[in-house]
Amino acid sequence: MLVSAVAVASTLISLHVASAAVGAPVVSVASSRCLDVTGNASTNGTQVQIWDCNGQQNQGWVFTAAGELRTFNERKCLDVPGGAGTAGTILAIWDCNGGANQRFARSSDGSIRSTPSGLCLDVTSNATANGTRVELWACNGQANQRWTGGSGSTGTASPPPSGCSAVPVDPAATRQARNLLCYLYSQSGNHILSGQQESTWVAGPDYEMNYLYANTGRYPAVRGLDMGDSPTFGARALAWWNSGGIPMVGYHMGSPAQDSDGYAGSQMRGDINAALTPGTADHTRLTRRLDAVAAQLKVVQDGGGAVLWRPYHEAGGTWFWWSMEGGAQYVRLWQFTFNYLTRTKGIHNLVWLHPYNGAPNASFYPGKASVDVAGADTYAGDHSAQNGLYNATRAIAGGGIPIALHENGPIPDPAQLQSTGTRWVLFNTWHTTWLTNTSTNPTALLRTVYTSAYVVTRDEVPNLR
Repeated sequence: MLVSAVAVASTLISLHVASAAVGAPVVSVASSRCLDVTGNASTNGTQVQIWDCNGQQNQGWVFTAAGELRTFNERKCLDVPGGAGTAGTILAIWDCNGGANQRFARSSDGSIRSTPSGLCLDVTSNATANGTRVELWACNGQANQRWTGGSGSTGTASPPPSGCSAVPVDPAATRQARNLLCYLYSQSGNHILSGQQESTWVAGPDYEMNYLYANTGRYPAVRGLDMGDSPTFGARALAWWNSGGIPMVGYHMGSPAQDSDGYAGSQMRGDINAALTPGTADHTRLTRRLDAVAAQLKVVQDGGGAVLWRPYHEAGGTWFWWSMEGGAQYVRLWQFTFNYLTRTKGIHNLVWLHPYNGAPNASFYPGKASVDVAGADTYAGDHSAQNGLYNATRAIAGGGIPIALHENGPIPDPAQLQSTGTRWVLFNTWHTTWLTNTSTNPTALLRTVYTSAYVVTRDEVPNLR
């Protein structure tokens, strides 16, 4: 799976896979050996040591502007386990989460200090042998606490090569958003990205992700989140991005005519004219809610992440306020939201996904100037490719644009997707019983899907930073 998925993306995005290291080695002055993740294992909690330098990814390190030391294609961070600030704590790697225990500072003498404690990265007992652990210790200036190398922040990395012709609808799109868009174009028709919507009320927000991992040994490439369910989603979306995944964010926004936000409010009638008229209570509610979601999207943007953003989903359905007044009013709302988030709020890390319901209606299409990716959804009761729905969406959005199955019940069979030429770029299974009911998605099917060479899982997403 990994080789085929990445091989396609490599024509559009500068990738580093398998043994090729992103970053540069961090070398101990005392031994000339490299800071190394033991056993080349990317599992959370794997300790670090020194080892003969070999150029593999477990010896490639990037110092970010945030003070992180990233490795494994920048998906893992050097971490002080448990946030311990005591001398003798052995360092390890963990999913990057922005925590203080993952912040380090380089000093002019070559030492690397843990920001919270001020203790230095130290090769235990001043030893020089392969396999010697690296710990925190009081800074003393000795050679076993001095290091050379490592690459600088990826904030100055090059954009995708010119081979990628995808142009984002936001001219100020961040590098990460451009990389994500290019990657989606590269996968369309070649692979399908696995996706899973989270719930936040059943055993925590990782309930579905843990279920998939327990049954397949893999995580989905795309994690679906919703502002209406989780108004503080930003940190979790960024953590998913830092773990190598792609966050996709929707919003069951309450009607601006009502004080009720979330799913219940989204089904109340609104007045789009009033919502788009400054000075009205409806406009105040609309912009207040957009401000709130912008603040969460900015958490991801400030952390160097991108988001697949799908507002006002199931366009054309009459059950949500944003579609109740017809296509022309929906388009006005979409365009206002696009301009407000990009120009007023400065949110530029988004790939804009326009999400139809199961009966795409051209009057609800906002146009190519504000849509990066198109989509539709269905909860149809079989595992067919949904070729008719794909073609109906493609007929409106155009043949060159990636088309997402942004919500589904039964997961489409990868073999049928390929045999019918149905080029969904991703699927996103709905949460709770849509995933866990074995009559809808049997565990054997989950294993078939998540181990298919046609399906991309989180561990196979290339470095999009």
